[in-house]
Amino acid sequence: MRRGEIRWGAPASPRSARKRRPFLVVSDDAFNTNERYAKVMVVHLTSIKHPGGPYDWEVEVPRGIARLQKTSVVKCAEVYTLQKVHIGEAIGTLPREYLDRVDTALCLALGIRLTA
Repeated sequence: MRRGEIRWGAPASPRSARKRRPFLVVSDDAFNTNERYAKVMVVHLTSIKHPGGPYDWEVEVPRGIARLQKTSVVKCAEVYTLQKVHIGEAIGTLPREYLDRVDTALCLALGIRLTA
């Protein structure tokens, strides 16, 4: 599992059955590739567009990029820590250009101010 991969996942939900959905791995590969560390940080993708979006904390990814079947929105304001066992097979990997946009959106969502 590597940062930038979009993978299927089915995390436990207290309100409903496990729903299989795409997640983007955003944690550093030092955690992702460590077999003794059982967790990974992800954000989810959705094909549902809300009026007024995408917002600055979201990144739209066109259909076909990273082998996505539908145009999707990466929801960077919704960061999850999941057990690696709940993350399945890879769909594809975001190109650097889109991962850079995700990084910017994550900084905005988390209130991280980068200085040059």
